[in-house]
Amino acid sequence: MSSLPPALDHLTKLAQAIDGLPTLPVVALKLGEVLHARRSSVHDVAALLGSDPSLCAKLLRLVNSAYFGIPGGVTDVAKAIPFVGFNTIYQLVLSVSVLDTLKTPSGGTFDARPLWLHSLAVASTAQVLAEQTGHADPGGMFTAGLLHDMGKIALAKVAPHEFLAAQHLQHDEGLTSIEAETRVGLPCHDRIGADLARRWRLPQRLSVPIEAHHAVLTPSIRDRLAVQHRASTEIIAVANLLAHDVVTSAGGPETTFASDPRTGELLDALGLTTHRLDSLHKQVALQLERSRPFLALLES
Repeated sequence: MSSLPPALDHLTKLAQAIDGLPTLPVVALKLGEVLHARRSSVHDVAALLGSDPSLCAKLLRLVNSAYFGIPGGVTDVAKAIPFVGFNTIYQLVLSVSVLDTLKTPSGGTFDARPLWLHSLAVASTAQVLAEQTGHADPGGMFTAGLLHDMGKIALAKVAPHEFLAAQHLQHDEGLTSIEAETRVGLPCHDRIGADLARRWRLPQRLSVPIEAHHAVLTPSIRDRLAVQHRASTEIIAVANLLAHDVVTSAGGPETTFASDPRTGELLDALGLTTHRLDSLHKQVALQLERSRPFLALLES
């Protein structure tokens, strides 16, 4: 029998469950090291990826999808690399690895697919916003958007009943996700996502938006972010709000973009204006349709 108070005992067990999540595949962890080496070649990367046939198969499904549109398609990862580049391959490996690691069983208490659909909408929105604002790495922003709520997926995986209760609170009382998680005794999903990002050695361009996309307008948070990470986090914050208007998500009735009081400040930070929202919606809808192969990975 535990001698801890019930609330503390519950949090301890949750922390142990989160810690018990599998780490990312060795290939995903090693790939970053290989790509940051001074002399990495297509052969080096292809050889490393070839050690994980399942991962290679999923990468080939993605690079041969309409999202990339490689003429005639490719039959091995080595031939895909010149088309999409080292950076994109790395982002795809991270995305596929996180999707696999956090996959929830079908028929379980909580269906995480709508959460991934929202994340895919955020990813698509973030890529369009990055292109509109001249960000240096729109593809990286797609990955950051896809992974921004991975803390929610982790909570849904290890504590499905509590997470479902938080979802109901959002719907019934109009709470934000963080307010609802706190109410049911869950740690906040942005902190869980940040902890996992550090444990999985994700680069800062991904881990910072995961941790700070809800808090980027808080002066104490905003001021401590490096300029390049601040811009990326603002894009994910805008994309997170705008995506709720693009696709209906089961992630709870978050405030829609047009009515959220943070809208004006976030748009100003990115140099955007409200009259561009209609065109953004159309571009995001097209990008989201092109991005659906990522969701197919969850169903394979």
